Amino acid sequence: MTTAAEATRPIEEAVPMQGAWKNRIALAELDQGKDRPPTNVLRRGAGLYGLLRSGTITQRHVDAAQRWARDFETGIMGASDPERRGSGGGDIHDMLIARSAAVERCESVRRTLGRYASDLLVLLVLDGLSLEKIAKHYGKNRQGVTGAAELLLEQLAEYYCKPRCTNKRNES
Repeated sequence: MTTAAEATRPIEEAVPMQGAWKNRIALAELDQGKDRPPTNVLRRGAGLYGLLRSGTITQRHVDAAQRWARDFETGIMGASDPERRGSGGGDIHDMLIARSAAVERCESVRRTLGRYASDLLVLLVLDGLSLEKIAKHYGKNRQGVTGAAELLLEQLAEYYCKPRCTNKRNES
């Protein structure tokens, strides 16, 4: 089978989630903008997607975590902005403005929710650690870390919803 044929296979067939990887990598839908269909991507996140599977959090919380992860990767880690990359528009100045805005959102989350919350997001969303491993890292029990993660994701969802939710409330 050629590489091109492998690349066009459904991701579930190309990368079967078995054994040690079964609960460590999740398939997530990435929204690529209004004119392009969403695509499936692989995300590490045993803790985050475990919370979603158990019903502790909803897709709204996962969307906020993914938005924060994109901001962190773009602003703090210096990755290219996935929304601008596919559009073909913009120059270096536009990319620097997008990166600056992403840095500001990450720093605002850190200021608003606190350093512990920001560090917990890195472990949960970017590093993809399970809640049990995060609990061991902080020397806490798993139930306490689960509650903290649930509250943090609720606050993060409210943070990213703030401009839209405020407008919706004012229109009502």
